[in-house]
Amino acid sequence: MESSNPARKRLGLILDCEGMGDCLFAQAVIKVMKARFDCDFDLFTRQPALFRACPYVERVFPLEEAALKAYPHKTTPVFELQKLSHWLMDTFDFISVPLGLGGLTFREKQLEYFPTEPDTAEAFDVVLNTSMTWPTRSWPLDNWQRLANELVARGLRVAVVGKEVTSTADGMVKRSPPLRGVTNLVNKLSLDQTYYTLRKARLFVSGQNGLSVLAGATDTRIVVLGMSIEWSKRAIYRNQDPHYKVTYVDGACSVYCGRERDCPVPEHKGELRCVPGYAPVRAAVMAAVEAHVRPGAPRTGQLLAALPLTHYPLRLPATRAPD
Repeated sequence: MESSNPARKRLGLILDCEGMGDCLFAQAVIKVMKARFDCDFDLFTRQPALFRACPYVERVFPLEEAALKAYPHKTTPVFELQKLSHWLMDTFDFISVPLGLGGLTFREKQLEYFPTEPDTAEAFDVVLNTSMTWPTRSWPLDNWQRLANELVARGLRVAVVGKEVTSTADGMVKRSPPLRGVTNLVNKLSLDQTYYTLRKARLFVSGQNGLSVLAGATDTRIVVLGMSIEWSKRAIYRNQDPHYKVTYVDGACSVYCGRERDCPVPEHKGELRCVPGYAPVRAAVMAAVEAHVRPGAPRTGQLLAALPLTHYPLRLPATRAPD
C-alpha cells in the first residue's frame, strides 16, 4: 500500500535471490528494517507475487533493469552472495549482517506468509514434499513411496505437494514427483492454497527447501530431512524456538561441507551420507504420527481456533471455522 506521507524517506530494496525460502527469510529481515528505520521501502524482487500482500513494503516491482533505471530513489541490496558465504551462515544473519542490523533475535526470526486467496484447501493427516533438486538435498523417490505406503497402511490421509520450477540461477528444473496411492496435488495448487494445505495438515515432511520454510509460517508439526548444510543454519523459528514442533533428521556425516552434488570425504567413496537414510526418517515421522496424528486428534486449525490470535503471528482470519 502506498504511503500516505509523501515526505517520508523512501528506499528501494533489491532482493536478488530466486528461491522462495531465501525470499521468506529476507521478509523477516525487512520487517526488522521497517521497525528500526524511519523509512518507507519499495521492493525489487524475482518473486513479486510472494510479496504482493507483504505489509512491510509499500510497492513491489519485478527485478528488471528497466524498472531499476526508472526508480527515482536510492536503492540498496539486501541479498549479496559476494559479501558472506551463504552456506556457512544462518540465512537470516547472512542477509541482516551486511545491512548493519547484526544477527537477528529468535523472536525476529519468526517466518510469515500473507495469502490473498480464500482458503479452499483440503485437510490431510500427512503432507509430503518429494522435492528433487541437488543430490545433497534430495531423498530417493523409492524412500518417499515406501514412507507413503506405510502412512496409508495406518489409515492416514496423505497428500504430496510441490511444483515443477525451472531455476535459471541454479541451472536446473526442480521437480516434486507424485506418489502412488496418495492424493496428488503436485502442480495443482497455487502458492496460497499450498500454504493453506500445509497449515491444515497434522504433519508435513520435506527436505530443506522453499516449502519447508513456508511451513515455518504455520503452526503445523514438521519433519525436515538433513542435507550438506547443518540444520541450525536453515532453522525454522516459531515461538522463539528452533525446535518448536520441528524435528531435523540428520544424515550420517558431520562434515557439513555445503556441497551440492559430490562428497569430499575420501572414506565415503562418493556416498552422500549427509542425506539421511530411510530408518531415521521413518523413526522421526512415525514418532510424530504416534504422538500427534492419532485418529481423532485435533487438527492445527482446531487448536488455533481455541487460542487468542495474538499467540500466533500467522494472520489467520478471525472468523475461520475449525478444520
